[in-house]
Amino acid sequence: MLRVVERVMGEGNLLRAGLVVLRAGYEITLYRHWEMQDGALQPGAYDVEGFLVADPTSLEPALGVATPLTLHLDDGRRCDVYVVNTDGVITSADRRGLYTVDATGLD
Repeated sequence: MLRVVERVMGEGNLLRAGLVVLRAGYEITLYRHWEMQDGALQPGAYDVEGFLVADPTSLEPALGVATPLTLHLDDGRRCDVYVVNTDGVITSADRRGLYTVDATGLD
C-alpha cells in the first residue's frame, strides 16, 4: 500500500553530475510504501512523483533515464528524479525519497 507522506511546492535547481541543468518550479508528492508483515504494517521505501514548472524547451536537456538528475529543493532537501516528458512530469530515480546532505556532502 502507498500512503502520501508530504506534498511540497517551491522553486529549485535541477542538477546532472553536479551541473545545473535548469532552475524550475516544482510540485512533488512523497509517497511511502507499507507492507503487512507478521500482522503489522511495516514502513518501506519512498517514491517521489510530480512535475516541474518550466518552459518545455528548457526541459528538453533534462529528458531521459540514462542519468538521474538531482532536484535541490528550496528547503535544502534533495531528491533524485528522471524527467519523463516536456510537460515536466518527474518520477523517482531511487527509493530514498527526499533526503538531506550533511556538510561533508554525504547523505
